[in-house]
Amino acid sequence: MPTLSALLFENGLPNLPVVLIEPHRNPGGIWRIKFNYETGEPLSMSAVQASTMASVLHEIGEAELADEIDGAIKTAVRYASM
Repeated sequence: MPTLSALLFENGLPNLPVVLIEPHRNPGGIWRIKFNYETGEPLSMSAVQASTMASVLHEIGEAELADEIDGAIKTAVRYASM
């Protein structure tokens, strides 16, 4: 079972507090999940990658972060269907 910091690292994210997790449409029109931090530029990943990461977060007891990601994914899916 990975630690939170290892999981974030594997997914290209820093081990910093996330200010906001939100859906984001890239210039190609693809909806992604964007992670905003107080310092530095925001980072994003595909909804599929974010969903996989959220599942592991639930498994390791990081339900609050996983729920925020799940909420952003649901919103991205809804926006993509419009």
